This record gives sequence, C-alpha cells and structure tokens, in this order.
Amino acid sequence: MSPLFEARQISVYIKRDELNHPLIQGNKWHKLRLNIQAALTQHKTTLLTFGGAYSNHIAATAVAAQEAGLGSIGIIRGDELERQPENWSHTLKQALKNGMVLQFVTRTEYRKKAEMVISLQARFPNAYILPEGGSNALAVEGFKPLMQQIEKQCPKWTHLFSAVGTGATLAGLIKFATLNNKKQPLPRTILGVPVMKQGDYLRPQIQKWIEESPPHPWQLLTEYHCGGYAKTPAYLLNQKHQFEEEFGIQLDPIYTAKMVYAFYQQLKKNKIQPGSTVILLHTGGLQGNNKGG
Repeated sequence: MSPLFEARQISVYIKRDELNHPLIQGNKWHKLRLNIQAALTQHKTTLLTFGGAYSNHIAATAVAAQEAGLGSIGIIRGDELERQPENWSHTLKQALKNGMVLQFVTRTEYRKKAEMVISLQARFPNAYILPEGGSNALAVEGFKPLMQQIEKQCPKWTHLFSAVGTGATLAGLIKFATLNNKKQPLPRTILGVPVMKQGDYLRPQIQKWIEESPPHPWQLLTEYHCGGYAKTPAYLLNQKHQFEEEFGIQLDPIYTAKMVYAFYQQLKKNKIQPGSTVILLHTGGLQGNNKGG
C-alpha cells in the first residue's frame, strides 16, 4: 500500500486488463470480440478498419484477424508514409508482419472516412468494416463481461477511472456497471479521461450508446489531456515513471499514463474522499511504448 493512499485513507486497485491477451491487450480485445463473431456469422473474409501510424486499434485488429483466420486491411492516415517504409512506426511494421494490407490516404481524405465507407464496401464486398478505434454498438456490448468481473472482484468500489479515446470503452463501463452497492455507503462514479483536447465532443456519442441503460453517475475529466493526443510532456512522463517504479506496473504514454495522472490530480484536489475504493482500469496499449522499428 502506498503511504500516500494510507494517508488519504483510500484503497486503490488497478484492474490489470492489459494481461487479458498477450497481443490484443485490454479494451481492444473487448471491442473486437463480438465484432469478429459478427464478421464470421456474416461469412466475411476480411476486417477493414481505420487508424493512424501509432494506432493501438490497427495493431490489435491485425492480430485478431489473423487469429480468427481473416484477412485485414488498414486505411492509414498519412499518404507520405507510403513512399517511406523506413519511417514506419513499430505499429505499422507489426501490423504488416501480422498480415494486414496497408492503404495510405491523405489527411484530408481520412477526415472524410465516414463518406469512404460506401465506396470501400463496394470495393471490398467481403470485408467487415470497423470504424476508427473499433467503436460501435457491438464494441460497447463487449464490455459486459469485464464489468461483471470488476463487480465480482471489487464489489465495494466507489471510483472507476478509465482513459477515453472514442468513448466506447467508457460507454461499456457505464452501461454495465451496477448502481451503488448496498454494503458501500459512499456514492459511485465512473470517470473518463479523454486523451485529446476538447473531449466534451464525445458526450453525445457516449450518451447515445448508453441511452437505454439505467442512469449511472459518470464524468468526463477533460482537463488532463496534457496538450492533446500523443502529447507527452515531461511532467506526464515523470508521473508515469514514478508510478511504474513504485508499483512495478508498466503504463503506456498515450492512454493509461494520462488516466493515472488524472487520478493523482483528483486526489491532490481532494476530489476523492476518505473511505473511497478506487479502481484504475489498465486498458493496455503497451505497444505504444515501442516507437522504434
């Protein structure tokens, strides 16, 4: 137990979801599981999806498709990379190694990816198309077993922190969380930490995914993006290294490091009261630590 947590009279647990699969870590496995089942049921032969050069989703989809006996196609943001394979990220090289066909598009084209879906489906009729991040209704449903597991392992939790990219993971946690445990007098809340600037734009989509669910207290902590997506200022990396040294648990710099940073900032601001039981959800993404070739 950390002396800080003892002094604040709180209990803190980390849900080690990065251990749920050796390569399809954390939330990516939950988001892909039911979608792959749907692809197989529809007799599709390929998964087609979208992402950037360092996308955890691209890396995970390549592996998941290969394990399911499917092909994979990645529509990658940044057409300049097509002619510069020596500058490819570890993510892209591994995706290629795992059988993914990479198709590079300009950033302007990529911003219109929703409009590309119709033409892509015509070009690849046997492809099951996943949105960026793998986030859709089936992805949200995929978090039901995880939330059931959390409730069983730590029924007295009061705070559940998760990093937020597209919002599907947070929506799944909210949708399948149990309302306040009768044995726990403190109220519960689920706290999402968007890793990009102006994360409030995610609220309508999250609300749409959970609209038929019982209301559960949740918040978006939008002030801990640390400069924006993939920005890793020194203070964030210092917090990351301190956490890893103290607890022996590796974080990734894009998602889980910002989630942990937000937790410590909330603690510093006395937003977590004595007697609370906090869960930090490790959503994986550790391949993001490898920027090399």
